[in-house]
Amino acid sequence: MSRVFYLLAAAIFLGLSLFGCFAVLGVGFDTLQAALLDLSLTMAFPIFLIVIWHRRMALLLSWTFFVAQWIDLCSVGVPPKLISPLSGWHDVSLFLANILFTVAVVCDKTQKRTRLLNV
Repeated sequence: MSRVFYLLAAAIFLGLSLFGCFAVLGVGFDTLQAALLDLSLTMAFPIFLIVIWHRRMALLLSWTFFVAQWIDLCSVGVPPKLISPLSGWHDVSLFLANILFTVAVVCDKTQKRTRLLNV
């Protein structure tokens, strides 16, 4: 069951990163703020790939990335303003991928515990 959640989260993270690569073409790297926006649009899948190394670290970084992207999007406006973290489809997709990823990690932990108890 956890593999299905991992695959769904990976597909969403990959889609968000590919969209971010396309969106970066219109933003550019002129200022620090534009560079931070570019990073927040493209870093979803590379952060998810940390799963290969350490699942808990990837989980922590993916939620930290969600909050950092929210802060970055709040600062993009001409007068910086507080917006909803789920204001657009990109934000909702990232939130959904993080939820799926969290459920996968929790399911993986419980499966390992039950395997240890059954042996």
